[in-house]
Amino acid sequence: MLKYNILPKPNRYDEAPGSYTVSQGTQVLCAKEFLNAGNYLTAYLKTTPRQGEGAIKIKKTQGMAAESYRLRVSNDGILIEASDPAGAFYGAVTLRTILMQAKKQNGKATVEGLFIADEPQYAYRGVQIDDARHFFGKDVVKRVLDSMAMLKLNTLHWHLSDDQGFRVESKIFPELVSIGAKRKYAGLKGCGMEHRGGEYFHYYTQEEIREVVAYAASLQIEVIPEFDIPGHTTAILAAYPQLSCFGEPVEVTNENGVFDTILCAGNEEVYDFLDKLFGELCALFPGRYFHLGGDEASEGHKVWEKCPKCRALMEENGLKDGKALQGLFMSRANEIVKKYGKTTIAWNDCIGDGFDKSIVCQYWHAHNVSDVRQQSYKREFILSPDAFFYFDVSYANIPLKKAYKFKESKVGFGKPGQRVRGIECTHWSEWIDSEQALQFAMFPRLAALAEAAWTHPELRRWKDFKKRLLWLKTYWRKTGVYYSRLEKRKWNVKRFPIYHLGTDGKEFQISERLRAKEETT
Repeated sequence: MLKYNILPKPNRYDEAPGSYTVSQGTQVLCAKEFLNAGNYLTAYLKTTPRQGEGAIKIKKTQGMAAESYRLRVSNDGILIEASDPAGAFYGAVTLRTILMQAKKQNGKATVEGLFIADEPQYAYRGVQIDDARHFFGKDVVKRVLDSMAMLKLNTLHWHLSDDQGFRVESKIFPELVSIGAKRKYAGLKGCGMEHRGGEYFHYYTQEEIREVVAYAASLQIEVIPEFDIPGHTTAILAAYPQLSCFGEPVEVTNENGVFDTILCAGNEEVYDFLDKLFGELCALFPGRYFHLGGDEASEGHKVWEKCPKCRALMEENGLKDGKALQGLFMSRANEIVKKYGKTTIAWNDCIGDGFDKSIVCQYWHAHNVSDVRQQSYKREFILSPDAFFYFDVSYANIPLKKAYKFKESKVGFGKPGQRVRGIECTHWSEWIDSEQALQFAMFPRLAALAEAAWTHPELRRWKDFKKRLLWLKTYWRKTGVYYSRLEKRKWNVKRFPIYHLGTDGKEFQISERLRAKEETT
């Protein structure tokens, strides 16, 4: 049992003799390359160093695993050791969490003796937010990043284009914003919801993108942009209809669903467009990865099979149908991404043997299950199974405990030789239309995802997690984070409504009643 409520749970925690007292006068001493870790601590301590008030030392120690750290508290002081900036930062995160809970007197906090040796279960610990369907803005994204950092999550997957909007300024293709970022209604139609609100026109400037990316980097979080192709491209084709198979005008969609709008695979102008656009976008995102989507394009395959240019390309390459043509299309797009020094990620429903083995597959749904699992022996995988980690889905369908209890074996992975890089939760925003709705979907399930991503399975205990989560909920209440008071099924449901429908949904209303009751007791 941990003396302090640390979440995710450290993989080794030992109590030790002694204690150490920290004040605003305590110095934080660190190597220059560990400055982000030092800043994270001093921002909490509001440090004004004074002689005789001691020091927290963040030391570089060679030979430690990536992202690992050691934290030692004794009568002699507080020491964090790590080999890389990420490990130093996570040591600082753990210490800051402990300091929040330490006994305080006369403006000083006393930390009991301990030793922690810790490293993550997975190298990739991701959170996806969807700014294409509904736009949140840089301040909301920064607050998401703050919550991620506290839970040692290291990747923001930022979905920035879809049928309902293109959300990043392009100076080469300005109509992507002037046309593609604008739709008639704020609220989408579908799942019993009607159109709501008036014209919806939002996007990020390139300077705002750089600001968010830099802020994420200061928290040891890599930002991976997703620009979905060849399907989910209505917003792109509204701006540049000549990139479709038949050049027909379309509008940015105001509906939820899967559509047949698709980039023309047989049109060389499309690849020239992607080359110029990706070159511009890759410069905004200095991370290693670039997500091309590739999902739910099957309706568009039917358009390709009617298109003379696409049919000619299929015949030239001996391809039997639109699905096979998508393999060729994605391979060409991947070559463009590689040209700009990035590694491609794509969803599992488009991945096949013809794909470059460098392409990372993100698993979300059981399309051709056996084929997909075979791919995991050939390329790296990120697991985002919709039955466990699609947090836009209702708590009735994905309760907190189900997310926490995730294991690779439950979705057919975890066998020797399968290459799982990590896990990620998603927050598709067809119905998540505000920060409060996003927080409702995200919390407390994000804490479950974080522990599943960091802590080794044999050390995870549901009851222990729930106890530590109580402290985190108190912190959320004090800092204005809206978390769901509803964590499990509260009414008879089979599959629908699968989505919680944000603040308009039944689950949110139940949570509100529980919150009101909580505040009066």
